[in-house]
Amino acid sequence: MLKELFVENFALVERARVPFGPGFNVLTGETGAGKSLVLDALGAAVGHRVSPEMVRRGASAARVEAAFEIDEGSTLARRLEALGFPPEDGLLVLTREIVAGGRGRSRINGRLVSTTELAQVGSLLVDIHTQHESQRLMQPAVQLELLDAFAGEQALALVREVGDAWEAMERLSAELEALRTGERQRLQELDLLRFQVEEIEAARLQPGEEAAWMEEHARLTHAARLQELLGLALDLLGGSGTGETNALSALAAAGRALEEAASLTPALGSLAQELAAQIESLSELSRAVRRYLEQCEPDPERLAEVEARLALLERLKRKYGPTVEAVLAYADEARARLASLEGASDRLAVVERELEQAQARYDEAARRLSSIRREAAHRLAEAIEAELRQLAMPRATFSVEIEPQPPGPSGTERVVFQFSANPGEPPRPLARIASGGELSRTMLACRAVLAEADPVPVLVFDEPDAGLGGRAAQAVAERLARIGRQRQVLVVTHLPQVASMADHHLAVRKHEDERTTRIEIEALAGDQRVAELARMLGGTDVTETARRHASELLRMAGEAKRAS
Repeated sequence: MLKELFVENFALVERARVPFGPGFNVLTGETGAGKSLVLDALGAAVGHRVSPEMVRRGASAARVEAAFEIDEGSTLARRLEALGFPPEDGLLVLTREIVAGGRGRSRINGRLVSTTELAQVGSLLVDIHTQHESQRLMQPAVQLELLDAFAGEQALALVREVGDAWEAMERLSAELEALRTGERQRLQELDLLRFQVEEIEAARLQPGEEAAWMEEHARLTHAARLQELLGLALDLLGGSGTGETNALSALAAAGRALEEAASLTPALGSLAQELAAQIESLSELSRAVRRYLEQCEPDPERLAEVEARLALLERLKRKYGPTVEAVLAYADEARARLASLEGASDRLAVVERELEQAQARYDEAARRLSSIRREAAHRLAEAIEAELRQLAMPRATFSVEIEPQPPGPSGTERVVFQFSANPGEPPRPLARIASGGELSRTMLACRAVLAEADPVPVLVFDEPDAGLGGRAAQAVAERLARIGRQRQVLVVTHLPQVASMADHHLAVRKHEDERTTRIEIEALAGDQRVAELARMLGGTDVTETARRHASELLRMAGEAKRAS
């Protein structure tokens, strides 16, 4: 609820701290005293448009501050948290500074915010009904929400089901569009990857094979020269058996000499053994040279095969990686990508099927919701018409028109509340009601019926009793008091019948002197309240008769509230 409104340098209000209580609050005062300025200040605090001209003359800026108590864990608290403005210790403070000739500032619990954010939060807290403002209740989207809430829990469950199905349809449609848009690219990439994998697999690559192929290519390319050089080396080593002087025969002669010398002196035995080992090593070297020489036969056909293989390896490396190992790694990656792309076609079928299922869920839930809405619309219109008859509009008609619209997150229809004050007069949407009094009473009738359905905690009415008296005025007072049992209500009124039914009474006084005009707001109780009601009954001269009448009004109001 609205706990307190602080106003400073706003229009004629120099400085005022206005307390509010739960239930039904009224503001009264002489005509022109400035009662509506309190509503204007509250409107400014919750983000309504306000002119810099509202800054009090002689001041550089005006400030309005509204403090709200929020029940922890309530739906309202959760909504505020979702917007990023959780209450602190159950309190939410909205502050607005209006600067004369400059840009103002807005804050929520001390945090600087934009006016748009302030208004977004303010719309969850206060709904102000004046003869000059666009009310929240006039918005078709809000009317649809209220109709659903009036229809009951089954309708609200279907609203959630419709919304969930719509969200699923939107998500799946976007995914399906992306899959279909990429289908051509997917097929092109699939063809390319298949070709690349097949090309690499056909080569039957082996890690490290390139070095072997290059060595063989060198041997075959230089076969004739290798034969010449290796043959000479073999002759010099003695491995060919044709040379008259070669290394092996010379070493063999040296070995025989050392063996004979060792027989004469044992100290030379180790030298003879070492030379024998060298001779064996050289013999093995000679045999290795002979084996390599035997492989050095010129073979043009084999050379062509080797060159073809090396050319293939080079081509693959240019396309897929700097080495044979890199080419093989690319093939592994391409196979994985192939599997992913081939699975995409399966995903396309899955998404199409899931979208059909979501569409079916949406259609069924929307159909059932439409049926419930149409039945509830008739009941709601009857209930509001009954309220209008009690508010001095016995011939007024009210209808809840349900109009088809393209499917959306809230269903397949929109709702428009329509009103006609007199027979023969065509019904018009609430926003087009010309008479301020008719509009206020129609809003009051709607609020009386929808008090439980609308979550906004603070409702403000500016003279909903304008032009009324007698039983009609009493009916307005009783409706306001009844709404006050479920919501906090703030009403500007001139009627003592209405003021007497309030739980809390505030009086607005205007004080004038030669230099300034200022407004003060005072909470009334006891004799002060009796005096104010007497003033409302009898004018400026408060007589004893008026006081007795005021006391009687308060007594009767108390009885009426207890009886209800």
